[in-house]
Order: sequence, then C-alpha cells, then structure tokens
Amino acid sequence: IYIFCFFQMFLVIVPVGIPFFESFGLSMKEIFFIQSMFGLSLAIFEVPSAYMGDLLGRKSLLVCGGLICGIAFSLLLFVQGFWSFLFYEIFLAIGYSFISGADLSILYDSIAEDRNHKISAMGNYHALQLIGESTAAILCAALIWGGFKYIVFAQVIVGWIPFFIALTLTEPRIERMERGKHFENIYEVLRFLNDDKNLVRSIFWNMTLWSVCTFCAIWILQKLWTELDLDLWGLSLFWAFCNLSAAAMGKWAPRLEVRFGARKTVVIMMVLPVMAYLVMGFSSGPYTCFLGVFFYYARGINFGVLKEAFNHRLPAKFRNTANSMTSLTFRLGFFILGPIIGFIIDEYGVSKALIILGVFFASMGIFYTRLMLRRL
Repeated sequence: IYIFCFFQMFLVIVPVGIPFFESFGLSMKEIFFIQSMFGLSLAIFEVPSAYMGDLLGRKSLLVCGGLICGIAFSLLLFVQGFWSFLFYEIFLAIGYSFISGADLSILYDSIAEDRNHKISAMGNYHALQLIGESTAAILCAALIWGGFKYIVFAQVIVGWIPFFIALTLTEPRIERMERGKHFENIYEVLRFLNDDKNLVRSIFWNMTLWSVCTFCAIWILQKLWTELDLDLWGLSLFWAFCNLSAAAMGKWAPRLEVRFGARKTVVIMMVLPVMAYLVMGFSSGPYTCFLGVFFYYARGINFGVLKEAFNHRLPAKFRNTANSMTSLTFRLGFFILGPIIGFIIDEYGVSKALIILGVFFASMGIFYTRLMLRRL
C-alpha cells in the first residue's frame, strides 16, 4: 500500500498544470470549471464504488481504478482543447473514485488494534503520498527543458504503475455489511456519521472544510507564482518543497497534538491557511510565495490529526464508504467554489480572490471549528 500510494500521487504534470492548460488557450474560469467537474465526477462515482468495496472487497477497486487511471493518463497524448481536457478529467475522476479510500482502508484494517501503530501508519501513508508528489515535481523540473511533451510522456508511463502494484495486494479479512440490505447499510453509515457523541460529525465537517480550503489554494498558488515571474523550473521545485513540508507536518502532527493538546493543534490548523490567504492577498512581492507553505502545513495537520481521529472511530465494515463520503462533501464543496474562484480571478485578479477566500474560510472556521473545539 505504501508503494501504491507513492505512485498514485506521482503526478508529474500537476506542478505545471495551470501553465499546461493555458498553453492550449484555456482561461482560469475554464480551468477551474474543468477541475470542479473532476470533483463532481469523483463525487458521483466515489460513494457507490466505495460501498461496493465494503461489500465485495477493496483490492478489486484498486485494480479497476489503476486500470482506468492508466488509460486516462494516456489520453494526455491526444488532448487539444477545452472539451478534450474535460473528457480526460472526467475519465480520470472515475478511476480515482475507485481508488479513493480503498487503499487507506486496506492499510488501516491490516494493522492490529494498536493505536500508536495506526497513527504511525497513517503518517507514513500521507507522507509517502506527498513525497510521491514532491519526487514527481523534481522530475518535472528536470524534464521542463524539453517542453510539456516530455512531462506528458513521463506521466503516461508512471500512470500505469499503480495498476500493476494493485495486482500484487492481499486484502485482510474483516466483517462486512450484509449484501441484501443496501438501504439499511447506507442508513447505518449516515446515522453513525451524524452521531456527535463521539465527535464523528464535528470531525467529518472540519475535515471537509479545511480540505476545500487548502485545495483551492493549490490551484491559485500556481497562477500567483506565474504572475510573480517564477519560471516553470522554479515552480516545479517550489511545488516539491511545499509537498515535502506537508509530509513532514503530517508525520509531526501527532506529536504536536500530544505536546499542545488537540484544541490548540486544531486552532493552528485553522489559523495557518486563513492567515496565508489574507497576507498574500493584501501584500505583493516574491516573498509572498513562501507563505504558500502554510497551506501545506495545514494540510499535513488535517490528515495527521483529524483523518486519523476519524478513522479511529469508524467500524471496519463501512470504513471505505465513510471515507468516501468525506471526499464526496469535499468535492462538492470545490465544485461550487471552483467556478466562482475562476471568475473572480479572471475579472478582479488573484489578490481579490485570496482576500475573499481568507474572509470566507475565517467565517466558516469560526462556526464549524468552534463547535468542535467546544466538544473537545
């Protein structure tokens, strides 16, 4: 699973995704629309596929998802404009909808009931995903001298590796939901996620909120960095640095929670991205680039603390479905915000978009995160 998640996130094209889209004449509004459609497609297919994984097994999902993703990345060789990019993103989303949550569920269920071991495994899982992104960014920087075609070829080759790794996996035996009671099964999951006695509901909505917060920033940062005349080589290397920072924070986050307590750790996770949005929106100059790392620190804390706390409270029999529901709400959130952000950037500029998002997530954090802090 560690090797699988490393190569699943080995996305060579992503560090220069915005310039790559723009090289085909796409506007920021079109780019954010395509990304929001990726999220919507993922949301549509993710929960049904995850539910089938809980019923029938998760390895088959990883094999199917790896196959579809390999085919989708191969389509990059033929994209020409808006509609072909839209088809590619939707097809890729279907592949990722099969994978999402299944690899994490197999990992978590493969470990004995040792909380420290599970926390360590979750940290390793998240760190290796981000190290995969970072390594891909370094490879992207090395290939950028030859233009986008070399980066696309590398992405196509690496994009097939998760499929072959998935074939080698062995799935642990767990209690499964009954196959003939689909309505009752889904109702059981929803009822559990809305039970706030054990903090599940509060953790669920805060994971979603801060995932949307940091994901919006990832795409805006590329646009900001290009406006600050950061060349593609520097953009790729800075992308690698940011992801390594998130990996380090994800590994260090449980220690941060032990040292300062859960409440202060969650407050830090909330303040970092909000402060970065506002400072970058009101300021200008190359030094603002370095504030982008705050989003990645928050991303690391979100996964290292909230994601582990969420999975620790989930029954194994519907872990995959529950994790996919968090992704569903996250993707729907970005589907709504994405086109709005793209419109604001095209009409009013990146700075205005950053300020608006800073105020928006500060307001949402005061409401949702404050509720969770009270329960803690």
